[in-house]
Amino acid sequence: MKILVTGFGPFDKFRSNPAEVLAEYLSGEFEEVEHAVLPVVYGDARDALLQELERRGPDTLVSFGLNGTIGHINLEEIALNIRSSEVPDNSGRKLDDSPVVTGGELALRSTLSLWDIRDRLRGEGIPARSSYSAGVYLCNEVFYTGAAWAQREGKKAGFIHIPMATEMIAGSPEMYRTPHMPIETIKKAGRIVIEEVLKSIR
Repeated sequence: MKILVTGFGPFDKFRSNPAEVLAEYLSGEFEEVEHAVLPVVYGDARDALLQELERRGPDTLVSFGLNGTIGHINLEEIALNIRSSEVPDNSGRKLDDSPVVTGGELALRSTLSLWDIRDRLRGEGIPARSSYSAGVYLCNEVFYTGAAWAQREGKKAGFIHIPMATEMIAGSPEMYRTPHMPIETIKKAGRIVIEEVLKSIR
């Protein structure tokens, strides 16, 4: 039984990424978890994920990404076969209505037990909600790639957005009104996610 957890490195205005910290942390907390950090570059993120899935052969994929506009955990329900953003990736590239997979289905759903995860998070004092749009940036590219893999292989995969860590903005008073969450709470949320995933696949 193996879970692959992915995160991203820094991008855009964010000099650190709690998704990277969380992925590395969870691989140290659970013997069933391995982690990978994906590049914030269109196409490269997809290719790197597919390589990791092939090399590691997990039963479940759990991907995390940063959403700098939320102060809660977003459990993403739907991945779209669309890549489009006014924000460039780390190579400076922008895409406008480009498919993740040419000829692929327009939308795919998460196969994680998201409602169980949501209820557990809320029950332990962590705000969480279902989300029906993961955007159309790199997070969605990874989400769609993982969902297509899960459908093809009969496995489970999903994507979860996390907020900025409080520690990320401590030195920037102008950002204090921006939503955020302490890194220890984000780590606790990650542990709960993995515990619920393990329950569902055992």
